[in-house]
Amino acid sequence: MKLHHFASIFCLSTIVWTTAGCTMMEEQATPHVAQKNVASPEQVNTFLKKATTDSKNQQAIELEKQSERITLGQTKTYDLSSLLSKHRVSIDPQYAYQNQMFYLDLQENKSTIYTYDTKRQHNKIVHATKHAIPMMTGTGEFLLWVETEQPTKTGVKWSIRQLKITTNQVTTLDVGESRFDTSPPRIDVTSTRVSWITQEATAQKTVSTIKTYSLKTGKITPLQSFILKTGKVRDGLFTYEHRDSDDGVTLYTSHFNNGKNVRVLETLDGAYKKEISGLIDFSRSGTYLALGTEGDAIFQPIGLDEQTLNYSASSAQTTIDGIQFLSNTQVIFREGIHQLMYADLKAKTVAPLTDFEKLVSLPLYHDGVLAYSITNGTKTTYHRVKVTK
Repeated sequence: MKLHHFASIFCLSTIVWTTAGCTMMEEQATPHVAQKNVASPEQVNTFLKKATTDSKNQQAIELEKQSERITLGQTKTYDLSSLLSKHRVSIDPQYAYQNQMFYLDLQENKSTIYTYDTKRQHNKIVHATKHAIPMMTGTGEFLLWVETEQPTKTGVKWSIRQLKITTNQVTTLDVGESRFDTSPPRIDVTSTRVSWITQEATAQKTVSTIKTYSLKTGKITPLQSFILKTGKVRDGLFTYEHRDSDDGVTLYTSHFNNGKNVRVLETLDGAYKKEISGLIDFSRSGTYLALGTEGDAIFQPIGLDEQTLNYSASSAQTTIDGIQFLSNTQVIFREGIHQLMYADLKAKTVAPLTDFEKLVSLPLYHDGVLAYSITNGTKTTYHRVKVTK
């Protein structure tokens, strides 16, 4: 099972954009690399003995669903419909910084990053490449994305790129090649760092390495590496996905022991380790780990003597994703593709944040601002909420 880790794409048939190019400087980062800490198959096997059974088997308290929409703060809405004419774009915001909203125009042989200025109501190009851009994110004044080249017989070459928004300076942070069916990295961010997982694969083994890039020092540091032996019988650990936050790194992994496979969600600091399957999305705060599955949003306490909390979606087939913590006990998530929900874990309630729409983007939350877009037919609106609740 592959996590749905890239933002869902809102493909609109046509869009008229007023574009203006901008000059960019480019440099290659010269990271300082620390010593890797490699987990052996023996260490993995020891850990597996400690993994618990599926977390959903634990008794959980069902959150009370409220019918009335909740308001988190002042909302500004921008109608982007008049801009539509030429391109098929991902109109859901990939990152928002101050009055700028960044999004992608993905063509067959070209990818373009645009920014929409909400004050000037104007679009401009900030980066264009012949390569694909499978994902983009940001933190503070930095926009970050992954570029991938056309696949070859050996694999897919990728690079991790950074744009300093205030100077338009583009930097390449890391490069590599995904081989033997491994995937290019997915970037995650906190307020102080950027992180990703590289996978160096041969016919005999795959080494997964968690790397972090400090926004303050400009140094890249490998946190930990894990080895999966890929002979006739697989042994070791393979990392599927990760999430980063100011509270720490969380990993979704496969633990192989003599060919047998167990899926495990664990925090790198050891505060949480559970055997879990059917995971779609996850996120961590200082006190809860939120899990998005098919049919449920599950909130498990970390280091607290409290019961697990659960929200049952409208149907068992409805997916939960786009999990964003506003605080340790306030969570935003998307139910299906039609509605954003707000959970107050202290009050043990869930309330709708939006109406039931045709298409709602994954939400973004940064520096006290919640951003998302809504598409109904040919009308697309962009929403910015200054969260005060």
